[in-house]
Amino acid sequence: MRVTNPETRVRDLSPQQRRVIRGWCMYDWANSAFSTSGTAAIFPVYFVLIFKAATGDNTDLFGFSMTGSSIWSLGVALSTAIVAVSSPVLGVLADRVAIKKTLLWIYTIAGSAFTGLAFFSVYASQPWIWLAMCFGLANIGFSGSLVFYNSILPHISPRHLLDDVSSRGFAYGYIGAGLLLAIHLAVIFVFSGTELEDLVTRICIATVGFWWFGFAIWTLKTVPEPPISNPVPGLKIGAASRLAIKELGKTLRGITKFKTLLIYLVAYLLFNDGIQTVLAIAGAYGADTLGITLIFNMMTILIIQFIAAPGAMLFSRLAFGIRTKPALVVGLIGWCVVVLFGVGIAPLVPSSQNEFDYQLTFDQSTNSYLVAAAPSLSTSDSDVIWEQRHGDLQEVGSISVNQTRNLLTEIRESETARFSVFIGEGPLAGQKSVGAKHVSSMGEGPMDWIPLTFRAVFWEPIGLSSNLQWLILGAFVGVVMGGSQSLARSLFAQITPETRSGEFFSFFGFMSRASTVIGPTLYILFTGLFDTRVAILSLLVIIVVGTVMLRWVDVEDGTRLADMEDQLNWG
Repeated sequence: MRVTNPETRVRDLSPQQRRVIRGWCMYDWANSAFSTSGTAAIFPVYFVLIFKAATGDNTDLFGFSMTGSSIWSLGVALSTAIVAVSSPVLGVLADRVAIKKTLLWIYTIAGSAFTGLAFFSVYASQPWIWLAMCFGLANIGFSGSLVFYNSILPHISPRHLLDDVSSRGFAYGYIGAGLLLAIHLAVIFVFSGTELEDLVTRICIATVGFWWFGFAIWTLKTVPEPPISNPVPGLKIGAASRLAIKELGKTLRGITKFKTLLIYLVAYLLFNDGIQTVLAIAGAYGADTLGITLIFNMMTILIIQFIAAPGAMLFSRLAFGIRTKPALVVGLIGWCVVVLFGVGIAPLVPSSQNEFDYQLTFDQSTNSYLVAAAPSLSTSDSDVIWEQRHGDLQEVGSISVNQTRNLLTEIRESETARFSVFIGEGPLAGQKSVGAKHVSSMGEGPMDWIPLTFRAVFWEPIGLSSNLQWLILGAFVGVVMGGSQSLARSLFAQITPETRSGEFFSFFGFMSRASTVIGPTLYILFTGLFDTRVAILSLLVIIVVGTVMLRWVDVEDGTRLADMEDQLNWG
């Protein structure tokens, strides 16, 4: 698919070519449900809730204080490391034996199956460990499938249409995943606060696996196995493995021949490191640090999906006008803005009565305080201790003046209190307090001056809550996400020899997975040493360095070398 009229568009291709392209795009429709409802919207937030219920805010692991979000990052790192190590060998083999679709099948079945098995977490002795295990194995399937899905791209599209086709794939993914997420949001909203909430949430997670597998069948039945220039038939497992390792070593020794491709891979490793880590931990960060609820996080992700679809096509048009690499740089600059915005999100300090967790009014007839509002308590150790001291005030109609005074004092003086209280009328009229661990309490972290400045200059003057800040951030993410991802893929396809697509896209996949090993590891490290905001900000540095490295990526030279390699291999 290299030599075509550069004026042709996708609509000008033959019906069979368009059918194959649609079939290929449908895999994005299928597996994006996992990256959206799975790794962004439901899975991580539900995991944090289950983790906190079992262990409290943190637990000690490997000598580090681990939060729910850092444990989640560890799961991402371990699972993707497996794919990062194995994919280059499998990629080389897939260029010698017609097994790209077979490997895509295997990873798809494994990923979707373990996603479905997450439903049974409630029956495990440690539900959060079961969830982490299922996610890790499902993520192996997801990450591995992308290697071979992406390697098919150069075979189904002319080079000058790679930006368009790649963007179409991501647009399909955003729309498909958005539709499923909308269903999940509606169902969870209906059952929120009921006895069925946990069951419904687990069903939503399981349906991600069914959606992924079901629509993947469309792709696997429509898209043909890519042709191979130098097939090696009749290989058995042992011989095939030895051949793959031998060829991989040969490639690594001669990789300097493809200088442009090598520089791009390093640049991609860096900027994708930041982007994918941000996407992977966003849901957990929002729940852990900002107090974003599951439902509101799902609403934000839903908005992102439907903004990202036209965003991907917009960047495709931008690439058509200014070329792929400059358009990609624009998208990466947008990601830098996103990271700074994320660090600057700051929950507002409660001011009006209805913004406090505990809202108490005085009843003169009984000389006691009526409980107008009270927070929901979890089963975490800290909340259990809190309930033992003060009771679950959601279930209590009123409390004495002394009980009210004790509640106020502990929230005011305790270093671990995470609630706020407002007292109206009576002996304690007008008194209020915000706990030291309340989501709005900041100032101790080395980078807390950033959100504090944002709050003083922007959020408080206009009364913008953390939920609305999160929503605006989501809109920014939607604009840049589709464009940066699709153009990063299509740029690599432009400089990749078609005859070695499996091999080279395995390196692309390796760099993609390696970045989601390094990034989460850095997040865990900086969270343990400092806090989550410092960890998020560290990702900005990685994105900037990767973006700067694109300066040395000569796309024209990379394309020329790819054509020469294809001519040599086809004879």
